[in-house]
Amino acid sequence: MISRKNILKTVITGGVITAMTAAGASATKMTPPAAQTDSVKFAFDYTGSLFIFPLGTLSFRGEKNGYGYSVRTDMQSAGLGKLSKDGGLWSTSTGYYDASGVQPSRHEIQKLNEKARNVTMTYDAAGNPTAVIEPRFGSMGQPPATDAERAEAVDAISGIMEMMMTGHEFGDEPCTGTIKIFDGKQRYNLNMRQDGTARISQSSYRGDTVRCEVLMENVSGYDPEDRLTAEEAATPLVVYLANFEDAGLWVPVRFDYRVSGIRVNIKATNISFE
Repeated sequence: MISRKNILKTVITGGVITAMTAAGASATKMTPPAAQTDSVKFAFDYTGSLFIFPLGTLSFRGEKNGYGYSVRTDMQSAGLGKLSKDGGLWSTSTGYYDASGVQPSRHEIQKLNEKARNVTMTYDAAGNPTAVIEPRFGSMGQPPATDAERAEAVDAISGIMEMMMTGHEFGDEPCTGTIKIFDGKQRYNLNMRQDGTARISQSSYRGDTVRCEVLMENVSGYDPEDRLTAEEAATPLVVYLANFEDAGLWVPVRFDYRVSGIRVNIKATNISFE
């Protein structure tokens, strides 16, 4: 049976909020650099719908330079989006990168629902995360994520940065490889593959894109009711990536997800750089 909660989680978590290297998460962690270079600031806004019904809005604000990145996202649920237990939230991530991939240093998520759960993760020099969760989860999943599974992964927002920089900072092609994510409880993979190109025409962007299929793969930290069904796991989230060469980013301008007759669309309404 297809769960609306799982659909929203697959699209929001597997796409916009925690979406998405040729290198994946680096097994050999980096040393934070002492110097910085000129930076680029970016601002992206998105709005989503289930059929014609609104799901909510997302803002994505950040900055990257030759070594590091800093990002904040804010999500507000609306209409059917309020059916999701997560509701609205904000999150931040900071970290650094080299040719092998990204390495977060700190990540925080603040839920804005009735539980108001806060998850803060800090990473040591070897890339091992320490999570402080308040209030704590009732369960850490069956089975819970191991220390090794946590250490090989990055946080969700850092995963977005890795997806957007793949093809510029990492490798020669966008939408390649697997990004390993740990969100404080659940450990999952985002498996990416190219599926041709598409021309997009919308208010925020008109031009060619790479059509990127992203499959979400549960690894550990899931309670049985939260695991993807076989159909959901086999149905890709389609992300349309536009190349902004000067910024060194492949920016998601549209997300489409269709499963069991249910269609979710998320579009960029604003894309801007400094």
